[in-house]
Amino acid sequence: MNDGSTPTGPGPLRVVQGPKPLTVGELNRTIKGSIEEKFPSLWVEGEITALKVSAGTGHLYFDLKDDREEARVACVLWKGAAAKSRAKLANGERVQLKGRPTLYAPRGQYQFTAELAVPAGAGAAAAALAALKERLAAEGLFAPERKRALPRYPRVIGVVTSASGAAFHDICRAVHQRWPVRIVLAPSLVQGADAPAQIVKALAAIQRVRRLDVVIVGRGGGASEDLAAFNDERVARAIAACRVPVVSAVGHEVDHTVADLVADRRASTPTMAAEFCTPVFADERGRLDDLRARMTKAMHFKVSRLTVTLKRRQLRDPHRQINDARMRLDDLARRADEAMRAKLRGHGATLDRAEKSLATAHPAARLKTDAAKLAALDVRITPALRRALERRGLKLDDHEARMARAVAQRIEREKQKLGLVAGRLHALSPVAILARGYGVVLHEGRALTDAETVHAGDTVTVRLHAGELDARVERVRTQG
Repeated sequence: MNDGSTPTGPGPLRVVQGPKPLTVGELNRTIKGSIEEKFPSLWVEGEITALKVSAGTGHLYFDLKDDREEARVACVLWKGAAAKSRAKLANGERVQLKGRPTLYAPRGQYQFTAELAVPAGAGAAAAALAALKERLAAEGLFAPERKRALPRYPRVIGVVTSASGAAFHDICRAVHQRWPVRIVLAPSLVQGADAPAQIVKALAAIQRVRRLDVVIVGRGGGASEDLAAFNDERVARAIAACRVPVVSAVGHEVDHTVADLVADRRASTPTMAAEFCTPVFADERGRLDDLRARMTKAMHFKVSRLTVTLKRRQLRDPHRQINDARMRLDDLARRADEAMRAKLRGHGATLDRAEKSLATAHPAARLKTDAAKLAALDVRITPALRRALERRGLKLDDHEARMARAVAQRIEREKQKLGLVAGRLHALSPVAILARGYGVVLHEGRALTDAETVHAGDTVTVRLHAGELDARVERVRTQG
């Protein structure tokens, strides 16, 4: 706008340098990372629509919609995850998906990548079951090292299952075909809300059976929803606490229940559980027959060897043994005589050498030599002894004088101490007190300290410093 002043024209254009822009790929990757970091795994529920199956890979692509809010999300379920899913995957089916939201970076398309699909309403139960498995595994209830071996030859087999179901009859039939054993049933519900508590109660009851060796807990086949009792925490802990090994025989092959994981052994069917718990009688008898044959063969071999050894050690002709003993005795006598003669010759040589030594060391010569040595020692020792005695005498005189002085000093100190003590004793003596004019009144030989102990007319004795007085009590006056 021109206000009449100097006309103006367009000025030079300024370019402001801003931050470096992201590429489309960088933007998509950034958003993908943010979404996957914030939502690592979650459950989402909705209705399947626009389902497509990839002809080349078998992966499933569909939308999951929410009619209440008219919202939908694109989903993908890989072929392997689809095979493990228990939900029916078809348009119009309401399902729950476990997975995570993500972004397909090349197209910038937001989608939900599913890992598992279950019928609607089963997701929470599956999450609770997974949490229970994680907790029990952390406590070590699934650890292989706590699994106990099944007894080889059971005497009593306990069974916890429905009394009217086919599982118990299958177990009895399989056991009786294989091994003679006692079967005890603790009946229980195996399906429904009351089943877990009844299974726990039946497990406690079966353990009171005497000589119980193993317990089979289970039921026949059924849908996954029918197996809820064997995924109950109470049942799992009761199985873990059982005093004998437990075989879980829940009739299904799809996956393992919590009871399967806690039990010492898992069987896919009740019949297989019976086979795990019992050997085949015919097989065991054949094995025993084989052991018996091997043992018999070994005994025959041992007896044959001992027979040969005994024959080799049988006694020979007694006359020959006596003659052999006489020959050995004669040989020993000859060898002893030769040894004795050799010993005597050795002693004789030693005696000759001793005689020569004695001749050179005659007692008379030794006496002369010793007398000369004694005379020389006497000449040297006598003056030395005299000087030593003189020195010892001087030392004894000095010690005696010092001891006398010390004894006199000690006696004087002790006299002074005794005088002090005697003075103190004299000051405290009752005699000294009497000398100052005091007296002691005696009644019946004891000193009076209380006037109430005598009565008027009683005779008392007053002991003074010099002498005693006999007196009679005229009147008794008490204090107070």
